[in-house]
Amino acid sequence: MNDWRSRDSWPRRLLEAGFFIVLVATLWTVDTLTKINLFEFHRVDYDRFRLIAEQATSAVGVLLLVPAVAWWLDRFPLSRDRILSAVAGHAIGILLFGTIHHFLLVGMRMLVYPMYGRSYTFSEFWVRNVWIEIQKDVKIYLAIVAIVAVYGLYRRQQADAVSASLDRLVVQTGSGETIIRREDIRYLEAARNYVVVGTANREYLVRDTLSNLETSLSPDLLLRTHRSWLVNVDCVEEIRPTGSGSYEVRLDDGKIVPLSRGYRERFKSHLKGTAT
Repeated sequence: MNDWRSRDSWPRRLLEAGFFIVLVATLWTVDTLTKINLFEFHRVDYDRFRLIAEQATSAVGVLLLVPAVAWWLDRFPLSRDRILSAVAGHAIGILLFGTIHHFLLVGMRMLVYPMYGRSYTFSEFWVRNVWIEIQKDVKIYLAIVAIVAVYGLYRRQQADAVSASLDRLVVQTGSGETIIRREDIRYLEAARNYVVVGTANREYLVRDTLSNLETSLSPDLLLRTHRSWLVNVDCVEEIRPTGSGSYEVRLDDGKIVPLSRGYRERFKSHLKGTAT
């Protein structure tokens, strides 16, 4: 994310962190109490210290990995056009999550146990233990991915609603938030999971899709010239052939944008209608 310095970034991030802390603390506390009640109900001997230490280190390990899962989801988003990449990426993510979680547990227990006069032995069967941890962590990893994905969708919808209602595009930058008026947008270019927003002064990177921006922004002002490009019709200076049977659009600042055959006639018709 590029908004870590924005005005609402730290309060929002504290709320996000607080949500996961409360969620994990609640779930692991309930699980611990359930196990204790079951052991006592069935009169099974157990080591209360070991049980609590294992549950606590497991919870802390999960919390430490939540930002990593969010970062991984950003690299492998859950989108229809990249479904194979998402499945493969998160399959690897599950393996990494379980492995790192296991070694976090081991490290924390090696630190905690001696504090209470206990010794912790790192099992020689660590490969088998890692595999067991991975199997247990599948649901945890998928739950974190689901929560982060749904929350991200909600944030994008909120941003779209703000942009639509104010006739502005809100762009997160390293120094805060920049408000771009629609008429100041010269072009939009799809760039994988982002969209490059070109203005007279600079380019901005927005976490969105070109189709979504095409719908939310003015369709009469920003017109598609290519499956990866939208241009501001007021900035168009020339349409010219490239010599290979295709065309390109030249903006008034010299910027060259491709004009594909599928959009050429509609684009020309719209320009003629605007001119008249």
